Amino acid sequence: MSRRKRKVETTEVEADLPITPMLDMSFQLLSFFIMTFHPTPTEGQIAMTLPPAEQGGGSSNPDITEEKPKKYVVRVAATENGQIAAMTFREADAPDEGGENLGADLNVYMKKIKSLADAEMKRIAASATKGTKIPPPKLTLELGDKLLQEYVIALFDSGVQAGFTDIAPVPIDKGKR
Repeated sequence: MSRRKRKVETTEVEADLPITPMLDMSFQLLSFFIMTFHPTPTEGQIAMTLPPAEQGGGSSNPDITEEKPKKYVVRVAATENGQIAAMTFREADAPDEGGENLGADLNVYMKKIKSLADAEMKRIAASATKGTKIPPPKLTLELGDKLLQEYVIALFDSGVQAGFTDIAPVPIDKGKR
């Protein structure tokens, strides 16, 4: 007896893909992410002096007897490969545009601005005992175009460690500011 295998015919089953629950779930996820999204604040700090709030809503005249903050400028020239070539230090309002030569050593720069910041903080503390207010000094870093970012950060960090709270890095070329 020979048995022959017969093919059993089966009906084709088509997969049913329920699209409505998937769309529902995707909209729920979308709404969840939109409602819980909190963008991070922009990095950086803008040091501003706002006038004191006054009653009556009118603007006040600036106090011309108030002392202006001292401004210092450090000019940093860069070599072709992005390292520090030379640094000069001067007061912003000084008639001598050349300033004091600090060389290319970050330690000399750090010592200079640390001693300067300490002297300024003593002056501010002394004025506070007299009842007058002197704003903290400002430091401007005029940077060469080819200066590497690691040196920019090192200069900025040294200024913060010295005690400066208002540091502005700008390019040397005034046309690019």
